[in-house]
Order: sequence, then structure tokens, then C-alpha cells
Amino acid sequence: MGLKNSSEQFGTVAKYLHWLVAAGILILLFLGIEQSDMERGDARTYIRFIHASLATVVFMLMTARLVWRFVSPPPGHPDGIPGWQRMSTSLVHWGLYICVFVQLSAGAMLTATGGKGLPMFGFFSIWLPVEEDHDKHEWWEGIHGFMWRPLAALITLHVLAALYNHFVIKNDVLRRMTIGTK
Repeated sequence: MGLKNSSEQFGTVAKYLHWLVAAGILILLFLGIEQSDMERGDARTYIRFIHASLATVVFMLMTARLVWRFVSPPPGHPDGIPGWQRMSTSLVHWGLYICVFVQLSAGAMLTATGGKGLPMFGFFSIWLPVEEDHDKHEWWEGIHGFMWRPLAALITLHVLAALYNHFVIKNDVLRRMTIGTK
């Protein structure tokens, strides 16, 4: 298996970026939901700090993933996949990209309009050229609070489709992103 994608399977770079982003997003969803019901205080502040730091890393990884998709195009669909499934696959993948970037960008703007920099686990902060603004902060908070739902729905659909391909259709779609094709 090479670094770049082949016509049959994903390469090492695409696989690592996929699974790192996937793990990061799942952790972010968990932390975001967990802290939303917590009372104000040190524990909530700490979880938000970890959440924001990890989100900054995931944003960078997701950007690299999108760039890599253009540098090394993904493998084509396996033979026998109907046109509607090919189209729905593309829509779900691009929907995931859009939702992830909107969610991460809304979180970054939420932080920036709250007068803070994007934390990097206490090592440094990335300051966006955005002024502190309560009304914009509230607006971005609404976007960020909403977008996790369509993101979670698309992730669920993506996982179910991969499992359907693996266990029902019995093709190599899931193996191409994990252990490799037969």
C-alpha cells in the first residue's frame, strides 16, 4: 500500500487522515454534548478548553484531508454499484465535508467573537482578526449548537452505508479504508 490512493483503495495518507478526523469529530461531539449540560465552573471550562483545542487540530487535519483529496483522488466505486448509490455516496461525503467545516468554523468564530483566541492545549493561541461582539457571538453559538445534528446524522448514514456494503453487498468498500482490499 502506497502513500497515494490507487484506483482500488485508499493510500496510507488518506486512511490516517480519515481515521484521525473521525476520532477527533467523535470526541468533539461527545465533549460538546457533555459540557452543554454542565453548570458553569472549572470542570466545564476545562472541557471547553480541551474541546476548542482539539477542534483546532481537527480543522487543520480536515483541511489537509480536503487538499489530499484533490492531490490524490479517491478510488472509484466498485463495479455493480447503482447510479443512485454513487450519487448518494458523493452527496454524503461532500455533505460531511461541508458540515464539518461549518461546525468547526462556527466554533472558531464563537470563540473569536467571545474575545478569545483558539487554544492549542495551552501551548499558544491562534487569534483570528475578529472583534469581540456579543450579538455575533450569540449568532455563531446558534449555528454551532445546531450544526452538530446534521453532522451526526451524516456520520450515522456514512457508517451504516459502509457496514451495508461490507456485510450485505459484501464488497471491498469498507476494506479500502481499513485493512485493504482482498
